[in-house]
Amino acid sequence: MTRRIIGLISIVLVLVVGIGALVAVPAVRAETKTVVAGQSVTAKRPVIAKRILTAADKANLQTLKALYKTIGDTAKQIRDKVKADKTAGKNLTTFTADLKTALKDATHRAFSRGIMFPRGIMLTEAERTALAAMQTSIRTFEQQLKTQRKAKAPQATLDAIKVQIKAAVTARTAYLKSIRTAALTDYSSRLVTLIADANTKLASLQALLNALPTLP
Repeated sequence: MTRRIIGLISIVLVLVVGIGALVAVPAVRAETKTVVAGQSVTAKRPVIAKRILTAADKANLQTLKALYKTIGDTAKQIRDKVKADKTAGKNLTTFTADLKTALKDATHRAFSRGIMFPRGIMLTEAERTALAAMQTSIRTFEQQLKTQRKAKAPQATLDAIKVQIKAAVTARTAYLKSIRTAALTDYSSRLVTLIADANTKLASLQALLNALPTLP
């Protein structure tokens, strides 16, 4: 067999494999990769399952998407208004805390597109608050450990703090797993909760926006 023939065969094989990949990719991406109950999160290949959305789920997804867009637009109006107020020399001290919260919330809403995709799970306000508290606890313990090390504390003291850090991290991991399980088993209910949270946040932002022009 000549080199020319071998080369032609190689090109044909490459084309066949490439076409096969192009055909297969859309089908794979159309699936939702989830970890089913009882499966180890360290499994090399997660179970591939379709998430079946009801007509109500689809409608709620569109409602949620529209709400998040409105939240983002309102946050932008607030930023623009604050900029104009500062330029005009207005005192915004009274609204410092509210503005900080508003901009922070608007920032995490910017990642809301995750709910539209298989791997994305948006957190409810209750879950976000709980996780923030857990993270604060972990950071506090880590800071304590750092301080005690600098102070040349006894090894027993350092070990005790390490145990607390490990326990806090374990609790956070377990909570995250419970959130994922709940999201996969009751997706419809989560959408309803997220819509309620978004409406509450939007109302808060709109109230803040309306209050800004009344500043002296």
